[in-house]
Amino acid sequence: MIAKDQFWIIKNSISTDRQGQLSLNIETKSTEYRVLVNEAGQILLDPIANIPDREQWLWQNPEALASVQRGLQQAAKGEVHDLGDFSEYADIAITPHP
Repeated sequence: MIAKDQFWIIKNSISTDRQGQLSLNIETKSTEYRVLVNEAGQILLDPIANIPDREQWLWQNPEALASVQRGLQQAAKGEVHDLGDFSEYADIAITPHP
């Protein structure tokens, strides 16, 4: 689960506050973390990205994900096709699937 096993000290010592909480006061690379602890009491903060439930299907469907990635690569290369103006459909009501 640990991607890299090299760690370095960012603070030599910090103390908990009256509620037993730690404040690291460091700039982080992520806004959410998985918290792991081992038998020695060492704590590891593992950065995570939460994916909304409505978008999970894409990450669980390799064929669809590959198609999206291929489309992004094509768009980055300028390999796009103008399909025209779809404004005539702007007023059509869209009924969500159950």
